[in-house]
Amino acid sequence: MPPEKPAVPQATFELADEVYEAYANNVYYESSAWDLKLIFGQLDQRDGKIKIIQHSAITLPWSLVKIMTYWLRGQVEAHEAMNGKIRIPLAVIPQALPPLTEENKKSDVNAETIYKIFNRLREEFVSSLKDSQ
Repeated sequence: MPPEKPAVPQATFELADEVYEAYANNVYYESSAWDLKLIFGQLDQRDGKIKIIQHSAITLPWSLVKIMTYWLRGQVEAHEAMNGKIRIPLAVIPQALPPLTEENKKSDVNAETIYKIFNRLREEFVSSLKDSQ
């Protein structure tokens, strides 16, 4: 008989007196063995140059990142069910990864595994866009 799932206490949510809110159209990812840092920024083209002004960072433990993946996918799928597919401009669709070199393979024993993961995820992502482009 499997062990019973522990009871989870119900949490209440309340906003602090001051909550920082900002808009971001760019996220940079820094990962470590312990956590993932998300650095948020916004495209700035004021002086004719393309640059990202990074303004906020949040660091999350991997367990929360994995749970967030579930909730984010649910939010996207629910939004699309109610509003139609989200259109992604061709210019921001992630590019295919360049082929791995022998040097890449020698410098990181996980290079091929990671390469395959990101290629599979890109294929899934691109194929999910076919009806919305």
